[in-house]
Amino acid sequence: MTVEQVKKTEEESKKLIARNEEVFAKDTKLAVAKTIRGHRAVFGETYPDPVRVVSIGIPVDKLEADPNNPAGTKTSIEFCGGT
Repeated sequence: MTVEQVKKTEEESKKLIARNEEVFAKDTKLAVAKTIRGHRAVFGETYPDPVRVVSIGIPVDKLEADPNNPAGTKTSIEFCGGT
């Protein structure tokens, strides 16, 4: 990443943190989780089925019901392979 990209990422991260939104987590079928718009996963990582989906501000049930909702691109939605 360039210095400018790092700064922009920091700014966006701070904005997300300042919103202080609820964090949701749910085990979801991997095939369904992969369809959620805006989800983030690590390339090359193997995720279990079901996979734990962690979302800030949007309940995972809502994401499952409408996986193409563009709201997912405005928050953090991550696959969790384990703690």
